[in-house]
Amino acid sequence: MRGTLFRLFPQATDAYPEPELIEVSPLAGTVGPGPSDQRLVVVDAIDKAPYDPPISTPPYRGPVRPPAWPDAHGDFASIPVDTQQFLQAHLYGCVRLTLDVWEKYLGHPVRWLDLVGDERVELTPLVAWANAQSGPGFMEMGRQVNDEGELRLFCLNLDVVAHETGHTVLFAELGTPESGRVTPDFLAFHESVSDLTAMLTSLHFQAVVSHVLTQTNGNLYVLNDSNRIGELSGAQQIRIADNLTRISDVADLRIGPDGEWIDPTGRGRNAHALAQPLTGALFDFLIDLYQDNLVSEGVIGPDLDARGWDRDEVDQAMDALAAAFGTRLESLRGDFRAALLDARDALGRVLGEMLNRVEIEDLTFGRVAGVLLDVAAELVSPYAADMLAENLRWRGIEPEPTHRAAARSLLARAQTYRAGVPFAEQVGRVRALRRVACCLPGRHHESLHAAGLGQIIRAEHRRPA
Repeated sequence: MRGTLFRLFPQATDAYPEPELIEVSPLAGTVGPGPSDQRLVVVDAIDKAPYDPPISTPPYRGPVRPPAWPDAHGDFASIPVDTQQFLQAHLYGCVRLTLDVWEKYLGHPVRWLDLVGDERVELTPLVAWANAQSGPGFMEMGRQVNDEGELRLFCLNLDVVAHETGHTVLFAELGTPESGRVTPDFLAFHESVSDLTAMLTSLHFQAVVSHVLTQTNGNLYVLNDSNRIGELSGAQQIRIADNLTRISDVADLRIGPDGEWIDPTGRGRNAHALAQPLTGALFDFLIDLYQDNLVSEGVIGPDLDARGWDRDEVDQAMDALAAAFGTRLESLRGDFRAALLDARDALGRVLGEMLNRVEIEDLTFGRVAGVLLDVAAELVSPYAADMLAENLRWRGIEPEPTHRAAARSLLARAQTYRAGVPFAEQVGRVRALRRVACCLPGRHHESLHAAGLGQIIRAEHRRPA
């Protein structure tokens, strides 16, 4: 049996003029009109105002547009692109794909927080505002005009949809901190992981991986599509994963008693800005893993291995690196692709296991960093953890000891790192060990308070007037 087929645009740039055929996990024939399934339902509301928890929340009971229907094979891949129903199918497909990605990395299904019985997350393709948001039981997309004067619908922007789905997954897996224990770092952590969700999901499109490698000649230190998160055009970006931001650059940001961000510089910075050091460190880690794969597999020689170089050294060698990488890419494209996909999945597994362990009350980046290092050492290698630690410290994020009380799993005890062992073989061993390792107990979720969630949403998005 196969899954359900959708056509999804990988990015909002002209590099991807046609949507790509994507298979999501629900079996063909099980996704109903809307589209809808047991966990998601598209509600194409007419003239609906954005939700504002706890003042307004689902379900929506007003007028709606006709829903998208599956074809005779149970798929949604034949809906014309220029129809309202394509917007509905595209939004559902992007959310479902992102869920599939997260569930692969978490190792278990995502269970919505505070939804009971047959309640589902309500997906709205278009509301009249220049933003997108997720909250308890809903996700809704707006629209925005980019610098070229082009109207962009966020429901057609995988990065934006995946980012909001990332927030929803985080709420489901972590809940919210107790009242009074929501920190600026927690809000920024939400933004960082959601940005990384968008990046990792986009790297599940064949067209994106192929274009990224071609665009960079396989040298991912060059700015490329994988790190343009929430792209609105070829030049304008909402955020960039490959950034140079350090904690010292955003240390003056704080949250007022009303939950609004206070930026002494007057530039309107908020959780998105504070997230950049953590996002940048983890993007750098992705590139280090990719480089490690290339060297371990003999795809590139040690002379082309830029790990450990500072950014000035990389910049100075960029032309030479581009030429050398391009020559290798021509004959070894499949190996470059495999190296990138392995790095993608290694980072994803590290993030997934981190969510199983991190404590969110009074959260700090240092605490997150400590958990990330533990997980990287166990699931990838101690050497990988050292690379990650270097990236975090360069950003000004000092990892805190985790002091885990629980005994290490069989996986952690058995995992060893040997220099020169191919990355793919290491991953195979990890997977084999995980099959016989005892699972950690599930996280206990406290009830989600709508008022607390409303604070998170308002802190993330400045409401339109």
